[in-house]
Amino acid sequence: MNKILLAAALAVVAAAPFAAQADENNNQLDNFFVAGNLGQSNYRLGGVSDKTDVFQNVRFGWRWNGIVGAEIGYAYLGKVKNDFDFASTSAKPRVGQIGVTGKYNFYDNWFVTGHGGYLRSRTTGAVTVGDATANERSWNNGWYAGAGVGYDITRNVALGVNYDNYHIKYGRDGAQEPQTNANVATYSASVEVKF
Repeated sequence: MNKILLAAALAVVAAAPFAAQADENNNQLDNFFVAGNLGQSNYRLGGVSDKTDVFQNVRFGWRWNGIVGAEIGYAYLGKVKNDFDFASTSAKPRVGQIGVTGKYNFYDNWFVTGHGGYLRSRTTGAVTVGDATANERSWNNGWYAGAGVGYDITRNVALGVNYDNYHIKYGRDGAQEPQTNANVATYSASVEVKF
């Protein structure tokens, strides 16, 4: 699966100069961007809801004509924890993501954004009883999508507020325990720098 992500990322980078040549008025490098998000994650996992963790995300991408393009990124979704009388369980997912992105200026420097695509999650689950802890890692596929609104401070720097949803899984197909599905909603502020 890592080979597929690497191939897709290389395809985006390789195709960018050719697509940029179609727009003769723009420098092809003007459409590359890096964006960082910092905010809060909200887990919805069966009867468990945890709204206390930090969400962090960094994305790199390119938009054809400054509007629609592709992105790759990495997100830390915090840690969900459930305490019982004599034990506790926790899960800490991290995701690599690849997808499409769009940005549209609707009034002066104000804009809306949207993105979504495929993710690969690595979740570390733990069960703690007393002083003993058992850990297990799980790799799974999923999807993400999000939207935001913001303001271009300069031609190359923009600030925004965003909502994203990450659909992740924990466990393995065919294992004794069934896979667990979770939605992680995130609320964040973002900074985007365009090159």
